[in-house]
Amino acid sequence: MPLPAHDHDYFLELQTNTGWGRVLARFLAWCLPETPARVLDVGTGPGLAPVLAAQQGYTAVGADNDAVMLAQSLHPAVALAEGARLPFPAGAFDLALASNVLYLLPDPLPVLREMARVTAPGGRVAVLNPSEHMSVAAATALADERGLSGLARETLLNLAARAEASYRWDAEALADLFARAGLQMTATRTTMGPGLIRWGLAVAP
Repeated sequence: MPLPAHDHDYFLELQTNTGWGRVLARFLAWCLPETPARVLDVGTGPGLAPVLAAQQGYTAVGADNDAVMLAQSLHPAVALAEGARLPFPAGAFDLALASNVLYLLPDPLPVLREMARVTAPGGRVAVLNPSEHMSVAAATALADERGLSGLARETLLNLAARAEASYRWDAEALADLFARAGLQMTATRTTMGPGLIRWGLAVAP
């Protein structure tokens, strides 16, 4: 479902004008394979992840189901597509990633299975989502501790509120989600303050 109109600008600012861009860069540094490799960012939004990957020498593509969002894309190689019906052949990518996407979906499994389908055997699937420690209270405490204000504070608290209303994964639950998509989790870690964000990395069969 396309986002409300005000969310298009929100996600563009989120990726480019707050600390979330740095979080995304660290996530990519953690999950990217050696070059050369083909990278797909599912739910790319403004397309910052493909830009960062391309700057490091990767062939990078973004996919999103929101035409208005893609019209503002920072990256030229983007596809208008539903995450559960990606327009790419099986095994087309060495890494399929999704950041702050799966936790928003009523059912994240079909998208994760599709990410697995388009990943080459032995390739990687990586996700970034709120962890089991994320809450409005925890996000507020972190924002106060770091003196965040304006957009930086708003985006963090907004993510926490959305997480409380949808999904937050601990290591065991994330490993189970990967397994149900036919993937084997190989690594996970938390980041952001007391661990409000969880990264997960799996290998495609």
